[in-house]
Amino acid sequence: MTSAATPTAGRRVTPGALAVLVGYLLLAPPLFLVGPFALLTLLARPKTAREILWLAASGLLLAGMLSAPLSLGSEIFRASGLVATGVFVLLSIRGQSPAGTRAILAVAIATIGVILWARTLGIAWGQVEAAFAEMLRESYQTFADALSKEPGSSNELRTFMSQLQASAPSVARVIPGMLGLQAIAGLVLAADWHHRIAEAPIGVRPGRFRDFRFNDHLVWGAIFTLGLLLVPLPAPTAAIAENLLVVWVGLYAVRGLAVVVTLLAPASPVLKLLAGVFVLLVAPLALGAFVAIGLADTWLDIRGRFVPPAPSGA
Repeated sequence: MTSAATPTAGRRVTPGALAVLVGYLLLAPPLFLVGPFALLTLLARPKTAREILWLAASGLLLAGMLSAPLSLGSEIFRASGLVATGVFVLLSIRGQSPAGTRAILAVAIATIGVILWARTLGIAWGQVEAAFAEMLRESYQTFADALSKEPGSSNELRTFMSQLQASAPSVARVIPGMLGLQAIAGLVLAADWHHRIAEAPIGVRPGRFRDFRFNDHLVWGAIFTLGLLLVPLPAPTAAIAENLLVVWVGLYAVRGLAVVVTLLAPASPVLKLLAGVFVLLVAPLALGAFVAIGLADTWLDIRGRFVPPAPSGA
């Protein structure tokens, strides 16, 4: 051969994949990504310098997260992350199911485990909500203190930050649902990067994001959850329904985003960049649009209509 072989397509570290990795580490609990990645890479018996370097970096980051001081909210985050990591790795070793299925099952088991752990310790749902609200207030206060040191900070901005702090209890009520979505994303992302880095990866590699879908009949679960919210329920049961609805909204929003990404695949990089900037500028409206597209894809199979089938029926 006169030239080097082309790297395996699924194992290249592309700028887009790296941007998604950094974005997750900045915006979501890193434990759901770093934990399973480090454990999967360790069990894959790393031999190359590339594997050892990534394992060392993830191990140091994981050690720093596990040694941080704990509040009740942080302890819940850590417990759920560790249980989800263990279950996901076990499912990856023993089964050949898709990464998304493994992630959802791991998060479901971790949720049940954390609920049983909290009940054993006598921790009520009100205490959990209060702990999450306190975490939000602390993060908002840290951000507000940083802004107050800037010479151009205005009264309007400080008023906005105070409104955010006042909304902390309402946001804390649905943090478990948001945490579940972040955990599923982190576990799938960990599996994807494990397959990019490891020479002999464990488990089935996650598929392309644009192919993301799930059973169409699950829409009835979302409808049933929405119906529960229309019925007067006691506080814990109502909170469970609200958080479950958050998970449904997130799943259908991701499905809608996958449809949009598929339709934009032939577009130029400039058009894709402009579309991404526009989505960020109108994030609340974009979220509603993605949910609507995801729900419509349940009945219309939008990608099947716009993407031509492979030749010879393959």
